[in-house]
Amino acid sequence: MSNYKIVTSLFANTFKSVDHNGNGKSKNNTILMGSYVLLTGNARGDWQEVTAFSITGWIRNNDIGDEPGMKVFFVDVGQGDGALIEVGNKFKMLIDGGPDTNLGNYLRKWQYKYYFDRNEKVHFDYVVISHFDKDHYQGLIDIINDDHYTFGTIFHNGIAKFNSDKADFPASYNTELGIKKKKNGVNYLTTYFDSIADLNALKTNGGMLDLMQKFTFAVSNARQQGRLQNFMRADYQTGLIQVPIAGKTLKLEFLAPVVKHDPIEYLYLDDEAHTINGHSVVLKLTFGSRSVLFGGDLNSQAEDHLLKHYGENNPFEVDIAKSCHHGASEFTTEYMAKVNPYATVISSGDNESYSHPRADAIGCAGKYSKSKRPLVFSTELARSTNVTTDKIKYGMINLRCNGDDVIMAQMKEVVSGASVWDLYDKFIAL
Repeated sequence: MSNYKIVTSLFANTFKSVDHNGNGKSKNNTILMGSYVLLTGNARGDWQEVTAFSITGWIRNNDIGDEPGMKVFFVDVGQGDGALIEVGNKFKMLIDGGPDTNLGNYLRKWQYKYYFDRNEKVHFDYVVISHFDKDHYQGLIDIINDDHYTFGTIFHNGIAKFNSDKADFPASYNTELGIKKKKNGVNYLTTYFDSIADLNALKTNGGMLDLMQKFTFAVSNARQQGRLQNFMRADYQTGLIQVPIAGKTLKLEFLAPVVKHDPIEYLYLDDEAHTINGHSVVLKLTFGSRSVLFGGDLNSQAEDHLLKHYGENNPFEVDIAKSCHHGASEFTTEYMAKVNPYATVISSGDNESYSHPRADAIGCAGKYSKSKRPLVFSTELARSTNVTTDKIKYGMINLRCNGDDVIMAQMKEVVSGASVWDLYDKFIAL
């Protein structure tokens, strides 16, 4: 791809022409970091003529190069979570996969179509499954089964789900997450898995949820085919991952679940749903000096548990936060005040009974922010439907970061001017 360059600025404008003073005239496109542009071969001073997204225009030389910074795509997966992170030219990871094919279709038909068309492999360094609720991992099953993809490490929270209505549901299980035991007046979940072998042992033991069995087959097959290197449980003691990329350091910190060790035990939080949600993997991603927090489906009990564990320490404060549990009302203001982001992204869907995002979650996301003009994005609100054609424009939220500065953008429902983007580039300074 020697005739191509990459937009390395957070975003860049192209213009129809360049005047004799070296100024761009008549903006005709806005392109986000990481997009490829085709060089036409025409140059003029500090400018190159390029074609991007079927539009030809002039772009400044210092806006293009060979390696971008960090790109985060909060993909609109409906009622669920799914995010793609790319850093530099090679590093890729997924966080959750949504409840259906939306994420897979985006990867196959858009983001990595170039690779699919050439039958080339796409490698994900990491996949993080916050927890095993359908709306967070079902969409990953087809991706894991697809031999176009290879994987470094899949991290998970270690809590499987079972169906008590199944004939082979183990008699020793007293919850649909396995065995709950009381110790010193406190209930703990003691059933968990680390490895693929552990997961298969739980399946053999019986009662496993059908969807969980499909996932077990998928990771087992990917491992046997040599497409998956590692599969492991993550918690607050999982080691810090640091990767030097694009002149900066990418750090992955696992802040939760907070569990007892020797043996592994999870604090039981009221019921099955609160326990598996509350022990979501909480991941803090830092690139250079900027950070993003992915909190899965944390709830009020879980947040109290985490705040008690960390005490006066506050590892949760970040620049951008993915809202916990799709903007549900089960949160604590104390935890939100600790996170204290400039911007929050809520991933939720239409036509669901939970009324996500809830009004108090949206309001508090704005209130508990370090910005004077806080941003609250919603994949559901960013999605739109053309009433004439019924064509859906999906509501992906985009983040771009060079390690020092950040922009966020979503597509306009109706394009006006020379840009499809509703773009925010000053919110961190406010």
